[in-house]
Amino acid sequence: MLLKIKDLEIPICIKNYKTSKSVKIYFKDDVLTITKSPYMPKSYVDFILMNNEDKIYENYKKILEQKKQKANRWETGQNIIYKGQEYTIKKIYKEQDYVRVRLEEQEKIFKIILPLQIQKDEEIIYIKKAIKKLFKENTEAILLVKVPYWSKKMNIEYSSVKVRDAKTRYGSCVPKTKDLHFSSRLIMLKEEAIDAIIVHELSHIVYPNHSKEFYKLIEKYIPNYKQIDKYLKENSKNIEL
Repeated sequence: MLLKIKDLEIPICIKNYKTSKSVKIYFKDDVLTITKSPYMPKSYVDFILMNNEDKIYENYKKILEQKKQKANRWETGQNIIYKGQEYTIKKIYKEQDYVRVRLEEQEKIFKIILPLQIQKDEEIIYIKKAIKKLFKENTEAILLVKVPYWSKKMNIEYSSVKVRDAKTRYGSCVPKTKDLHFSSRLIMLKEEAIDAIIVHELSHIVYPNHSKEFYKLIEKYIPNYKQIDKYLKENSKNIEL
């Protein structure tokens, strides 16, 4: 299903929920998602869409531009964030059967080594796969040291630490089971931000909510947490792959 606004055709996904009391409109990736009650007439949905055409149009244009930028991202001379710093991408083609990523931390070079025979339309898929693997391994390595350190310092026990390619959250916690989950992209952040995220999630074991006591506990160990939290919000787009 497509919604035509001016020169754009926007894909739509309509979801009906019996618990919905209103119409919600938002983009999930590049699809305009609409959630509503199954009893709500289509005419009312059309009315809301019509009244939000300009906003929908501008947001979709931004999404298309971002997709275009991402498609051309992995080229020599472009940048990627690693440990809070900009690394310059350098692509090299060699006689080999796999994609390899090598970091030159002193020169701040992010070297992507590709097979000579690789098809251009396959490059992005294999590059992202190799980078995700590297980031997951390096994030796990840093958490292996930092989580036990902060657990001991805060005197808060945890059950397990899991790392996955989370795009929308830096971390999460299941207070009942004391399980901690972290994004494999933490390695893209500066070290003090990683510390703040770990302290944040450990604090949720004590305070499952975001109460004043919760933030007091965080700031006991991370006094500049508000500044770091601002940094994390401002840089959320920089850790996209």
